[in-house]
Amino acid sequence: MNKGYRSIVGVGVLLLLLFLPVSCGNSSGDESESSLTTQAVQYAENRNDEVPKPATGSGKGYFLGLYRETYQGAFTLLLPKGWKTEGGMVPSGVAWNVVDLVENNIKFRASSPDGKSFFGWYPRFYFQDPEISRQSSMGMIQKQNGEVLNGTWLYPYMDIETYVRTIVFGWFSGSEFQNPQILGGVQQAPELAPWIPKNVTRYQAGYVNFETEINGVPSYGRIYTIIYDIQNLLWTTVGTWGLVTPKTRWPEDERLMEFCIRSFRLDPGWVERASRAQAQRGQQYNDVIRTMNGIDQEIQRNRARTNSDIMHENYKTLTGQIETRDPSTGEVKYLPSYNNAYTDGQGNYFLRDYDDGTLPFDNASQWRKLDVVNRLSRDFR
Repeated sequence: MNKGYRSIVGVGVLLLLLFLPVSCGNSSGDESESSLTTQAVQYAENRNDEVPKPATGSGKGYFLGLYRETYQGAFTLLLPKGWKTEGGMVPSGVAWNVVDLVENNIKFRASSPDGKSFFGWYPRFYFQDPEISRQSSMGMIQKQNGEVLNGTWLYPYMDIETYVRTIVFGWFSGSEFQNPQILGGVQQAPELAPWIPKNVTRYQAGYVNFETEINGVPSYGRIYTIIYDIQNLLWTTVGTWGLVTPKTRWPEDERLMEFCIRSFRLDPGWVERASRAQAQRGQQYNDVIRTMNGIDQEIQRNRARTNSDIMHENYKTLTGQIETRDPSTGEVKYLPSYNNAYTDGQGNYFLRDYDDGTLPFDNASQWRKLDVVNRLSRDFR
């Protein structure tokens, strides 16, 4: 909705955001001229929020035209005549992102001619609780809220109100929303339930109303979102969208923008292409996850091995021994704790602390120096 959102690598794609049916046909231009339908009026009258209800007796009419998204033809919706648009289904710009199932994401905004009323969609992101990375790495990865890891934005799972306060107000809206205040808490939106993915761990679907100032103009706004958790590993949104208008224009503009939002339709051809890309990216995601799991397992093996080596070296120190390896045969032998050790290969050993390069034997050439093993050395193994 707002062009001031923070660009990070955790982008995803809006695939299932289909709104309630609106009878609009395929007309455009003058053929789509219409006032708001009875459906939109009834919807507005049924609101039970703390912001003012739209006036149902207004005789003002609106000319609506069918708008097609300009980048990829990904979606259509009805727009009031004279309203300006920006964005659309735009490239994410991060092809390496392991959780971006399709390399596109929605970022769209439609604004009234004076720019004071607007509605649209924020990009979709994938999130992960930082505690998961800490646990899976046995504490070796210490990430904080707001950082990015493997394409996911690190935040614990949130309820809708916390999500709006933290992500929408904190990141997406930048400084555009001045001192936003949520009004009346979360309102459930049962009409969004059909677009919640199956087999999710938990989910929420609803909206919050809020008040704010934009360039000093007192305004009302509404933010919708559908949040769901994937097996307690990742969480994301089906979409985040909403509207904002000056308080003095709320009764009419809220009603108009709600209608336009609900006319949103994804193009079937684009959905088919996106689905194929999703399958391909999903396979890449699975491959990367397997690699990441393999790395985690190797880290745990190395950690266990390091702990074992520390205990082994402590044991040798406590018992006054050194661990030697014969470079010719690979044989390992524990000997009294001296800095240098030699063998003739016949079961005989010579030990000394200081090595001057000579041996006190007539047959010195038959003796060879043993390697003294330090399991904590970088050269070990």
